[in-house]
Amino acid sequence: MSSSDNHLFSDHAPLVLASRVSPLACIQAEEVKARLAPITASIATFSTRGDEVLDRPLADIGGKGLFVKYLEQVMLEGKADAAVHSGKDMEAILASGTELAAILPRADRRDALVGAYGSLDDLPQGAVIGTASARRAALLRARRPDITPKLLRGSVNSRLNALKNGQYDAIILAMAGLNRLGITDDVHPLAEEAMLPSAAQGAIIVQAKSTDGEIDTIRRQAVLDAIHGINDAVTASEVMAERAFLASLDGSCRSPIAASATRVDDQIRFCGQICSPDGQKHFADTVTVAVGDAIDAAQDMASRLLERAGGRSFMTIEDMA
Repeated sequence: MSSSDNHLFSDHAPLVLASRVSPLACIQAEEVKARLAPITASIATFSTRGDEVLDRPLADIGGKGLFVKYLEQVMLEGKADAAVHSGKDMEAILASGTELAAILPRADRRDALVGAYGSLDDLPQGAVIGTASARRAALLRARRPDITPKLLRGSVNSRLNALKNGQYDAIILAMAGLNRLGITDDVHPLAEEAMLPSAAQGAIIVQAKSTDGEIDTIRRQAVLDAIHGINDAVTASEVMAERAFLASLDGSCRSPIAASATRVDDQIRFCGQICSPDGQKHFADTVTVAVGDAIDAAQDMASRLLERAGGRSFMTIEDMA
């Protein structure tokens, strides 16, 4: 961005970042704002339907994409220049007129078992485990068929309170969110071998309006230039491969799909997995390819796993108790 473009943003006309209202979402938006400095930016918070309806699985009310779709609408209505998302909440299809403008350096992508038990194997017979994730529930059932995944939604703190109140034997949360909130008590990271993470887990993604069309093109380009400047190329190469895998399978976050791409120098090791909701059947594969071939490799793996599974119906969601 040129110094003259910097003048497009001021205290009276900042670059506006849309964020969900939750404490974790606000922390993530603050990280984006800090990285944009010295460009003047502000954060506008919004409560989405996914934040407000907590007594049903997300799949019943539109999936994790609800968090993203509302902020996309906010952008397209001109209430914000960009939106800050948890990468794992994003479905494969973006709203028309928007693009992924930046992916920040990735935090810890692992899941964590939170509670008194140090590992999945330490959980008592018939343990009740809190989660809102179809992927986590399926992988739990695959490893421990005796375990009962039970719906748990809300902010991280409300989930921790439910655990403290004895409603669950343990809960599963993302390490990245726990770290960002500074929560360390009774947190036990789960190796990828035990629970492969969700596509883009641990990554903060900034979505912005594209420059298509003639309306306010100068400001939109200035926003894109600013946000492109905070993109992390290593994380982006990993996340885009994971998102390609997700898109090839069903494009949403409603099915038991796991993916993790790890870049070392000019190569990416890609691990993908699909599960039946009951965890009884699961198919996985791992490949190592050049960075430039990672998206094609992820798409090819998705096709192979679907063929082995007998089609997309294999991953049909079932309700959690």
